[in-house]
Amino acid sequence: MFKPGGDDILRGETSLTQSLPSIIAARALILLTGINLSDWLGLLPDHIGTIEFIPFFNVLTIFLTVLYLILWRLWRALYLQIYFQIVIDLVLATILVAYTRGIEGPFVSFYLLIIMYCSITLGKNGGIVSATLSAACYSGIIVATRMGIIGAHNAYPDIFLEAFKIGYHVLGFGAVAFLGVRLNRRLGMMKRVLDEKDESLAQLSRLNDHIVGSIRSGLITTDLFGRVTAFNAAAGEMTGKKPNEVLGTSVCGIIGEIFWELIRETELSRSARPMRHEAWIRHSDGSMRFLGFNVSPLFDTNNRQLGHIISFQDLSEIVRLEKEVRLRERLSAVGRMAAAVAHEIRNPLTAMRGSVEILRVRANLLEKDKRLLNILISESDRLESFIEDLLNFAKPVPRPKTVLDIVPILRDSMVLMKNSPEIKGKYSINLDIAASDMFVLGNADQIRQVFWNVTQNAVRAMPEGGDLTIRAVSAGDSGEVTFTDAGVGMTPEEIEQIFQPFHSGFSMGLGLGLSVIFQIMEDHRGKISFESEKGKGTKVILSFPLKTVMPDTEVLHTAAEA
Repeated sequence: MFKPGGDDILRGETSLTQSLPSIIAARALILLTGINLSDWLGLLPDHIGTIEFIPFFNVLTIFLTVLYLILWRLWRALYLQIYFQIVIDLVLATILVAYTRGIEGPFVSFYLLIIMYCSITLGKNGGIVSATLSAACYSGIIVATRMGIIGAHNAYPDIFLEAFKIGYHVLGFGAVAFLGVRLNRRLGMMKRVLDEKDESLAQLSRLNDHIVGSIRSGLITTDLFGRVTAFNAAAGEMTGKKPNEVLGTSVCGIIGEIFWELIRETELSRSARPMRHEAWIRHSDGSMRFLGFNVSPLFDTNNRQLGHIISFQDLSEIVRLEKEVRLRERLSAVGRMAAAVAHEIRNPLTAMRGSVEILRVRANLLEKDKRLLNILISESDRLESFIEDLLNFAKPVPRPKTVLDIVPILRDSMVLMKNSPEIKGKYSINLDIAASDMFVLGNADQIRQVFWNVTQNAVRAMPEGGDLTIRAVSAGDSGEVTFTDAGVGMTPEEIEQIFQPFHSGFSMGLGLGLSVIFQIMEDHRGKISFESEKGKGTKVILSFPLKTVMPDTEVLHTAAEA
């Protein structure tokens, strides 16, 4: 069985499957139109034997059309079906030619149509087969007419004239087949060019998608009405939204109505620079992200504005670092002032306390006066302790650092805290250590001070008692110790002020504890952060950079060894 040549337009069963129904419908339409129009012009006989000509051919054409479609749907042997259709159509065309004025009738052109669609569908092989069979059928009609089998006997007495007609039509059939094959090849070349262009366009589209998806900046495009038309992966990470959730929806759900109105009111097409804007955006997880936006107009190839391009970056970390820098500057300024004040107070305070001590020892005072002197000495000691805190805050003394494991330090600190009188019976401290060890370069006393102060603050935040959960985990080169209480919590404004010196949320507090902790964590290249909600407790997160311990590294394991 012949199959399409290498230059055919329909290469493979997928293309043939798509085109075959159209071929079946076209042949049915041509046959029905030609037969009924010829009948109206009086070119057809009324009967073939005892069968009425027109109803028979109409029914036969419809029946074959339905049969071909059923075979196309169920059989799927497409090339066999095409050749089957060629044979049936040649038989029908031959019957029409034979019974309608022979070779002088109008239906000889049906051979040309059969040759044409076979050449286009099956290429060179189909053209050769259909042209050969058409020539054989046409020659058979002439021979049958000459022998009197059909029509009048010896209608063409001149044998040379009959040979000329056969040769002329055979040449015509071959020419149509040749043109059909050339058309097939030309269409095949055009299809290959289009396929290459489609593939090139698809590659460019995929490359564009990869580029947009790989950009670490968020990218959103909208139409002129603010409907989202593109949304890359980075935009999803920064906003917590998925592309299928936002595509086709209003961009106001991402950037807010106020910002969108600002974009609409700004004539971006007349500006050479993109519009810049910064705003806090709520992430889907409830956290706030500070994003920096650049907005530019989106134009088509004719320089008509289609919409807007909104690119943005997450500036939250930069804002946090800026806050830390400002905090350090404030702490440094307050520290310098505190050092000056402490020195100015300490000298006269020492003299005053020494004088009181001498007076208490040498003077013959009443018991009531002695109590007053004792109170004065006690308050002087308290003031001296406050001055020491100021000096430690203003000029922290450098402490020697060594590689140590903070896990046993955390355990020891919590054992002491659990057994302190202020904890027993009122508070529950739950220690969850998920790391076997956490080695850092630091000072054991300072780290112990951090744990102790954070724990005390958590306890003070629960005046009625409650649970305090402490968890230690490590991941890669970073370790975290978190303290989660069920206390009064803090507002965002209170969190902003939490490291300010002399700003205390507790009565009797000096407001220096967290400022000192901040300095200690900075000195250990760590970080301290807070997550809190008013009335729902606070979570304090201490992050430490972990050290890799070599076999010959001297490690301080326990607080006792410190």
